[in-house]
Amino acid sequence: MAAVVTKLTADDIRKGVELFWSTFMAKSEEELNSFYALGSTVFQIAMSRSEPGRLGAMRRSREYFKPDTRMELKLSAIDVVLCGDEAGVASYTFRFQATGRDLGGGKRAEEKLETVRATHVLHRDESGKLRIAHEHFSVPVASEAR
Repeated sequence: MAAVVTKLTADDIRKGVELFWSTFMAKSEEELNSFYALGSTVFQIAMSRSEPGRLGAMRRSREYFKPDTRMELKLSAIDVVLCGDEAGVASYTFRFQATGRDLGGGKRAEEKLETVRATHVLHRDESGKLRIAHEHFSVPVASEAR
């Protein structure tokens, strides 16, 4: 007997984004990695090119998931555009702060980002789980004074 799959809703996409961030804040490397679909791509804030999603997840784990690293996150409202029955695009902003971010080579840093723009393209895979197909984070550039 085939499983009945309901259409993906905007609320499903919002909950997926919230689960992604709660997983990140819980410092769960394996779970974070599982959010990214095979072949997914990410643009991180300071990168000039995309990289594979799971590689980006591994990088974040190395930088932020040390026991003494502290993080704070505040999400804005999450806007969603559905793309058919199985995919959607979430766009939102967030505020992020971290102390003890591992830069490698024994260097640690503090990070404070007042406004980060985020876009997640999520789709439901064959098992029914939401996966990130593409992620893009950026910070707004201040307007020049006139």
